[in-house]
Amino acid sequence: MESINNSQSVTNSTSTNSSQDETSSIDLSSSSSSIESSYGSSISLLSEITGSDSTGSINEEQLFASLIYDRIKSSKGEAAAEEYKALLLEALANNTTDGYTYVEKSAGEALSQMVDAGYLTTEEAEIINSQAFQSAQLDDNLNELWDSQGDTVSTSSVSSASESSIAKLLLFDNGEIESGRRELSSSSKSSGVSGSTSGTSNSDDSSYANSAEYDTLGLANGDRESFRINGDGPSYGSSMKVVFEDGYTVTIDDLSSCLYLEDGFIYKPGMGEMGSGPGYTGTSHNGIFFHAPYGNESDSVTIYWN
Repeated sequence: MESINNSQSVTNSTSTNSSQDETSSIDLSSSSSSIESSYGSSISLLSEITGSDSTGSINEEQLFASLIYDRIKSSKGEAAAEEYKALLLEALANNTTDGYTYVEKSAGEALSQMVDAGYLTTEEAEIINSQAFQSAQLDDNLNELWDSQGDTVSTSSVSSASESSIAKLLLFDNGEIESGRRELSSSSKSSGVSGSTSGTSNSDDSSYANSAEYDTLGLANGDRESFRINGDGPSYGSSMKVVFEDGYTVTIDDLSSCLYLEDGFIYKPGMGEMGSGPGYTGTSHNGIFFHAPYGNESDSVTIYWN
């Protein structure tokens, strides 16, 4: 993300569309030529986000952010699209931690701010959110947007990804399929699933000789807290106890293999080949990677080992 330009100022304006009428509809019935003409603008934004030209590689999160720009431009005009772009670039800068940028989170925040500023109604923004999310899918996992790192990799060339997304957008705009609405993500921690988190709590850690605490990197991949741990799994011995801030606890008995739980918890040991799914144990930082369960809002995790 080195190419992100953070010098662009953000101007909040309510002159474009001050109505917050939930029943208003968004006109996205652009012709094929109209969508094709916005291709160059999307490529330009992609280049700023990724640092790549049209022959470079892009992941689903980056494509999602660009398609929101495309949808806003085709329905609300260039001024509104440029406002989203400014908000997006600011959010990208604010959501960069330890060298990793949370693009999906940043795009969601920027889109929500477009509603706050009066450029879009909630209904319009949720339709755009849905269409961009569906059109950004590059693999057969249609429930999440994946990035280019760790176990959540889904990438394509910019030109190929743009062609497939334009084809999907045309289906929406020609009325061949309905996109529905997708709820906007909140920039606050409360946007996750509410309620108690499953797991066990055990305060007796006396059997472990070592411990270390790590802070969250932020939300990613289904609004799950993510954590990077220094060192790969085998360097911590044969087992590890993982205790999240809220008491959710997992004991990992095989530190050389991935662990995927039904509640969304993921452990990647950080050694071996990188790729998508439990068969790939590598991570981009060559260290342990955790995803907290869905809805777990813990800001920190403590690991125990011998």
